[in-house]
Amino acid sequence: MTLKFAYPLSFALISLSLTGCATPPFNLEGADLKIVPQQTLNDSSSQNKRVVWGGLIVDIRNDKNSSTIEVLSYPLSSSSEPQRSAKAQGRFLIKQDAYIEPASYAAGRWISAIGTVAGNISGKVGDADYTYPVMKAEKTYLWSETSSDSRVRPRFSIGIGVGIHR
Repeated sequence: MTLKFAYPLSFALISLSLTGCATPPFNLEGADLKIVPQQTLNDSSSQNKRVVWGGLIVDIRNDKNSSTIEVLSYPLSSSSEPQRSAKAQGRFLIKQDAYIEPASYAAGRWISAIGTVAGNISGKVGDADYTYPVMKAEKTYLWSETSSDSRVRPRFSIGIGVGIHR
């Protein structure tokens, strides 16, 4: 291989290897990544533990001094992004001591949050009684409309030809 091809090929390989790396949107230090929302319903030892939860926003309610985001829980990837193709795992509430803009945090958006387990609250889903695990959020993160699973991956080929991509 000549030097003429070595540099571009090396650059391409390094670029491709870095595209799979994704970092979480917040510092996970001290967070217990194994605690999932539904687990906290029957486990008082998880109270006040720092956790990362995420899923699909179902509803948002703003009160005078706080906001509540109702979320349909999904398992998270290593970058803390909800795994959209996985099975939903119940609902939970994110509480914040601040106003949250309903247009930004609209139903159907994907969210991840880091915070502490703050107990449970009884409520309703439709006419059914429901017990919601509650997180007091330190920080929330809204994901893009498309999942990282569905993003187009870079393609690399050597040769001459014509390709059509849709």
